[in-house]
Amino acid sequence: MKHVIIGTAGHVDHGKTALVKALTGVDTDRLEEEKRRGVTIEPGFAYIDFDDGSRAGIIDVPGHERFIRNMLAGAGGVDLAMLVVAADEGVMPQTREHLGILTQLGISDGLVVITKIDKSDSDWLELVIDDIEELISGTFLEGKQFVKVSAHTGEGIQELKNALQAMQSKTEEKDTDKPFRLPIDRVFPVDGFGIVVTGTLIEGSVNVGDTAVILPSGEKAPVRNIQVHGDNAEKAFTGQRTAISLAGVKRGTVQRGDVLALDGTLNVSSMIDVQLRVLPESSRTIKNSSELHLYHGARTMLAKVFLIEKNELKSGESCYARLKLKEPLPCKRDDRFVVRFYSPLETIGGGVILDSHPQSRLSRNDTAIEALKIREQGSFEEIASLAAYELGTVFSEKQLCMRADVEMKTCREAITSLIKKNELIELISGKYISRNILNKLAVDCVKLLESYHKEYPLRGGMNIAELRQKLIPNADTAEANAVIKTLEDGGVIKLSDKVSALPDFSITYNPAQQEIHDKLNTELQSSKYDVKSPDELSQLFSKAEKRDFEQVFESMISNGELVMVTPLIYWHKSAYNEGLGQLKSHFEKNDEITLAQCRDMLATSRKYALAILEYLDGKQVTKMQGDSRILVKGFSVLDSM
Repeated sequence: MKHVIIGTAGHVDHGKTALVKALTGVDTDRLEEEKRRGVTIEPGFAYIDFDDGSRAGIIDVPGHERFIRNMLAGAGGVDLAMLVVAADEGVMPQTREHLGILTQLGISDGLVVITKIDKSDSDWLELVIDDIEELISGTFLEGKQFVKVSAHTGEGIQELKNALQAMQSKTEEKDTDKPFRLPIDRVFPVDGFGIVVTGTLIEGSVNVGDTAVILPSGEKAPVRNIQVHGDNAEKAFTGQRTAISLAGVKRGTVQRGDVLALDGTLNVSSMIDVQLRVLPESSRTIKNSSELHLYHGARTMLAKVFLIEKNELKSGESCYARLKLKEPLPCKRDDRFVVRFYSPLETIGGGVILDSHPQSRLSRNDTAIEALKIREQGSFEEIASLAAYELGTVFSEKQLCMRADVEMKTCREAITSLIKKNELIELISGKYISRNILNKLAVDCVKLLESYHKEYPLRGGMNIAELRQKLIPNADTAEANAVIKTLEDGGVIKLSDKVSALPDFSITYNPAQQEIHDKLNTELQSSKYDVKSPDELSQLFSKAEKRDFEQVFESMISNGELVMVTPLIYWHKSAYNEGLGQLKSHFEKNDEITLAQCRDMLATSRKYALAILEYLDGKQVTKMQGDSRILVKGFSVLDSM
């Protein structure tokens, strides 16, 4: 079933509330002050039942200048607009302003209702119609139906009902599978129900028992009860006027202008990038650093404007801009907004949000403008590809969803397509990176290693942990390792043990250094486990050879020829591997090992047996239990280090 909202718009006292009552039987002036003053202050709500059994909600919005804010709060969820013009007065200031607001809010269908025809003669009515046609020229109402009515006599009311029913039948059905979002325009306590919030559900569907988040505060609250058009319901859908009672919410926690939504589906930002437009009929100019009042849903706040493509924006013009907001705003890409000057009071324009949470400093270069064009005109896939690049590192589905400002289903479809096109790479399950970012990291990685090899020509390469920290500082270890492995698979780098190097890099010793290397290699291999300390090894060489010894020894450590068991004990890689092999074989048949068993198995002294056991304890391969060692994480943990 479709859930359509019809909104009235027009000048004060042009008969909007009387018209709604004639259509629905509901008096939407519900406040005592509204009754007393004869004008609508808050948006009023009713519903109309059509002859075919369908139903639509009607919002009667205020027309008085002082109540424009409330008009905007009500108009945010409107699908079809009725521009109401009184036959006895014709087009008036708020008629023009309301039409401009409806246009800025992206409403694209509706009709014109000429009210109070019982108070006008035919000649005057023709002049009124001419003025209206001139007003709506070039707007979404151009060429739309005119219906002449009298709420007092009932003339034209059935014809209007029929026209509204026909328009509703052609209105596209909304997607209720999206995450729900309800801009809150009223908050009040109800005995037995707690805090109740009302608004028009502009996206998705919400169920009793769902957990909602109140934005921008971020406080979560279960949905205790739902009412739609005054009736209890288990579920509310997009386009329905909805009241929701929230469990466990204290007074003051939620207020008008907040948004009720599914957690993790809306960005909350104090800065937005937008397409900004000045109304053609406005005589005002928006200049850089101007302060405007921004209206979004039921929320209003001050915003400072920074134009991106121009220095000023004149009547009828539009451009990209960044708005810096005085308060945090829960919003999404494609949301509509309206801007007003307050001195003098005037609606001057509005626009659409393109980036609800910009990540970079304001830039006016071609790259920044092209990115905004993609967000404005591109497909979901193009926007997702751009967002993946803007994230600049490894990301999850949810992170891409928030950056691209699309719901999860659409985001997943885009990810699948981009992977097929090789624009996106799945590094590990559920973690992705942009191909362009990976290419950029490859260039950065080569530069890092070139610099490292130049500074340390006798080292086998940069420690992988150091490369991770320098290349991808904000990624966790698993993500960074996946990137590095992908670079290795692509032939960008080579990995050996714990070091990384360029594929064509090799250590080159001069003749003196080569002689020292060969002597150390022979000494350490023959010593096996009972090795000399670094200081004792240095005594094998003359003072003149000391500098070369230090460089060669460090080189053998960095390229993996030597393994540091303790700062004083270094085993040759071959001895280390043989020792680990013997220990693995022991644990395949036994649950524990003693120091004595280790000593005897390796045919070494207690000193070296203790050193290797403590080394394994430190790597969490084993741990002490009484006088023995037992396996903890096992030997496989050494393979990931």
